[in-house]
Amino acid sequence: MTREEIMKRIEIEDARITSADRNIEGLIAQKSRSQIEQARLFALLEALPEEEPPQ
Repeated sequence: MTREEIMKRIEIEDARITSADRNIEGLIAQKSRSQIEQARLFALLEALPEEEPPQ
């Protein structure tokens, strides 16, 4: 490989790393939003009155 080819490959890998970092950040943000929503839903579930068993 020539110096130019190596430098081009390094640029490509840098772009891949940057993209992966953005994807990870997005997944972490989505996980946080989902955990908040899940906690909200559990609180709503706990606040519901007890269901009477069918007779």
